[in-house]
Amino acid sequence: MAITTTAELGDTIPTIREEAQFTRQFKAVMRPLCWTIRKGKGSNINVPYWGEFTADALTEGVDMTQSKTMVDTNVQIVPGEVGLKGILTDTVIEDDNEDLKRAMGVLLGDAYEKKLDIDLLGQLDDASTSLGGASTTLSMGHIAAARATLAGNITANGGPAPTPYAVVIHPFGELDLVDIVTPVLSAAGTSVSSFGGGFADEVLARYSIGRLFGMPIIIDGNIEIDSSNDCKGGAFAVGKRGGIIYGHVREPVLEPQRDASARGWELNYVGRYGVGEFRSQWIVELYHNASAPA
Repeated sequence: MAITTTAELGDTIPTIREEAQFTRQFKAVMRPLCWTIRKGKGSNINVPYWGEFTADALTEGVDMTQSKTMVDTNVQIVPGEVGLKGILTDTVIEDDNEDLKRAMGVLLGDAYEKKLDIDLLGQLDDASTSLGGASTTLSMGHIAAARATLAGNITANGGPAPTPYAVVIHPFGELDLVDIVTPVLSAAGTSVSSFGGGFADEVLARYSIGRLFGMPIIIDGNIEIDSSNDCKGGAFAVGKRGGIIYGHVREPVLEPQRDASARGWELNYVGRYGVGEFRSQWIVELYHNASAPA
């Protein structure tokens, strides 16, 4: 009886691995916006931050009697393994079906990336401030208020969130902003808009808000819409020492394992990471309605 061996997968496994890695990188939304920290020794990632000192008024010739004590707060990220398994049958391998092999790579990579993206999006719900509310239509006022909240954060809670900032919202939320910006037709058939023609024309041509109040408006369809048609996006400080941490431990690796009874190969795609917020005050939740366009 002929049995497919690992050697016979020499052309198959690289094809799946290549497709899976490409899918991860292409579909990444939240990960590039977060503060990426690589885990060192130990099981967890620990990121401390310091409290603030206060200066006192002094009297000439009188010794200072009060000293200041440094107080730290530790943010701990606990990484965990994430993965999935697909089975590639001997028949697919024997038939050398390139489309099916690539489809397996797409499914593995897309599922892993979606899980990571949703985990990072979940940190928006942990923000100290939430703007909007259930059944509320997202507006430019919410976006402006989010930026003001980040920039005006009190020093006792970490001070102003470091720039740059970014806004991540669902595509249905973007539609609400587009409806504000783009012209409407009056009864006479003439265009009416409260915005300058250049900005409105750009939105009409590209269907993209681009930037508002100095912040990129980034769309992420992985934001969950609840049973009431509401969702939670957010604005936050991005990059190093920003509001959200992606704790990198191990990139996903594809490992084949023979399953003789299934007459195929298990393709195990597993990585390890952790997520968390560095300072919840440097994140602002945007809670709003996300009903499907009609």
